[in-house]
Amino acid sequence: MHNYDSLFNDLKNIGIKDTDWVMVHSSLKSVGEIEGRADTLINAMIEATKNGLLVFPTHTWATIREDEQVFDVNNSDSCVGALTNIVRKDSRFIRSNHPTHSVCACGKEANSYIHLDDTATTPTPVNGCFGILKDKNAKILFLGAPLTKNTFVHSVEEYMNVPNRFTEHVYKFYSKNNDEIKEYNMVRHFNAKCPHISDNYEKLLPIMLEHKIAKMAKIGDSLSYLVDAKGCFELVCHILNKDIDALSDMRDINNYCNDFRKS
Repeated sequence: MHNYDSLFNDLKNIGIKDTDWVMVHSSLKSVGEIEGRADTLINAMIEATKNGLLVFPTHTWATIREDEQVFDVNNSDSCVGALTNIVRKDSRFIRSNHPTHSVCACGKEANSYIHLDDTATTPTPVNGCFGILKDKNAKILFLGAPLTKNTFVHSVEEYMNVPNRFTEHVYKFYSKNNDEIKEYNMVRHFNAKCPHISDNYEKLLPIMLEHKIAKMAKIGDSLSYLVDAKGCFELVCHILNKDIDALSDMRDINNYCNDFRKS
């Protein structure tokens, strides 16, 4: 059985420093049996990033899909895992207003961070909660989760203006946070040929491991990956500069990376 000390040490051993910004994509079940259950894991993560920022996606894109729908910051369930629904109820975290791609953050910069998406018109704005990770030397932890969950890459594709990524229709959503209601007018992710573009992001993993952009280690029982956001951004831009549709399907991208050099 895993405990606070063993999980904290695993987080340190994979390369997390207490000043890091860390976004976590998670599979709670993959970690195995934990003394104190999920609360112990969350406490270890908060301590491991105590002088930085700890972020969990708490997305609602699976349920907020139609015009005039209301996202309730305090009550809407996340569609991206059990741990995210525990975190969103934890008073140490605050949740952003983004109606489809909200995040929860804990740390001294959490309040300013979550408001980056207050004027979002896309799921992952270049200067929003996902796009900004490249500028903060942030790390993205895949805690037993596959790289198909790498939402950050969507923001890189937005930065590179990759075609055929959004709906033509602009949706009107509302975000309710206690007595405050914000209106959002935004597109949704859509590609007619590949409904789940992120399924193709998995092919980036071996390249990121080769170039030391990603590191692999066990956290509890989970095979996990820690990805450098800036390095991931540079790699994806490098690939897309060679082939703007490189991530639109499962085509081989290895030859695009022969001359890649991480800064």
